[in-house]
Amino acid sequence: MDKIWHLEWPHGSLNVHSRGGMLGNVSLRNGNQRVAPFYEAPWLDDETSVQAGLLGQLRSEFPCVPFGVPWSAEVVVESWQKSLAAPVDEHDDPLDASDDMLHGYVCVGEWTLVRQTDRSVEIALEYPVGSSIARVVRVIRADPNGPAIDFSVRIEARRKTRRPIGLHPNLTLPSLAGALQIHPGAFRFGIVHPAGPEPGVSRAAPGAVFEQLDRVPLRAGGTAAFDRLPFVHDTEEIIQLCGVDGSVILTNEESQVTYRLTWDASVLPSLLLWISNRGRTYSPWDGRNLCLGVEPVASAFELGCRPSMAANPITARGIPTAVALEPGKPVEIAYRFEIMTP
Repeated sequence: MDKIWHLEWPHGSLNVHSRGGMLGNVSLRNGNQRVAPFYEAPWLDDETSVQAGLLGQLRSEFPCVPFGVPWSAEVVVESWQKSLAAPVDEHDDPLDASDDMLHGYVCVGEWTLVRQTDRSVEIALEYPVGSSIARVVRVIRADPNGPAIDFSVRIEARRKTRRPIGLHPNLTLPSLAGALQIHPGAFRFGIVHPAGPEPGVSRAAPGAVFEQLDRVPLRAGGTAAFDRLPFVHDTEEIIQLCGVDGSVILTNEESQVTYRLTWDASVLPSLLLWISNRGRTYSPWDGRNLCLGVEPVASAFELGCRPSMAANPITARGIPTAVALEPGKPVEIAYRFEIMTP
């Protein structure tokens, strides 16, 4: 049964769920009002049948170890096919079955409480014995001085290896088209998902490289602005900003609130943007899903371990897509989500 650990402080409140270690029901104080910045899947609270895996508890924010899920080489553009078909390098530890779960065992495992205080929750998850990952520890801390949450994720390895790693904050999008503006920090280049995440629906040009978020190449030609959401049209898009500075600001003009996400870009050098804009019409999405994943990663999109650990068009431009892990040397990633006050 899903256990819930609750935090409440003068500037906000939140839950931490044992199932998947996910953040939920986040409320932050913005002046005299409360805002709920994060998304939770609409099917969690309706008559839709219970979903398997990650979709069964898709909530506000969670780590991904490893990041992604296997894709077939046949569905991506030619420039990516070799990477997806590549075997795991002989110098890397072999993949375990848990490496092929959508965004990793962290998203489906039952986390246990390590300790809880008035301002923090620390939870941990032991990985299956066959995995190169031994343990993941997650700490969620409420900032006593303002509407902000500080996080850390510590990844402990069982064997020397590399894996794609990511964080997965999911923001709810406003109902008014274009009311959320994304202000990315500096980045070296952007690249479009090499398959288009939803065949026949996604409009960005698969595999295209760009320099500005307001000029993303389209499959039909020309460019479109991806810095203002939601779109008027229904779609599903994924783009990755590579070589980032570890900061993104998001302004919701509908609710008059501005958020900032900051993280350690020396470990996670890219920012993946998952734009779910009512583009999936099948269950459980049912043409109603409206959210933005703002996901710091060391990964090749969400294409799974093999292309992220292999040479690919992102590593060819000097941006790592996997994190080196070693027993006795845990990798710790700190990040922060906050409301920016005037």
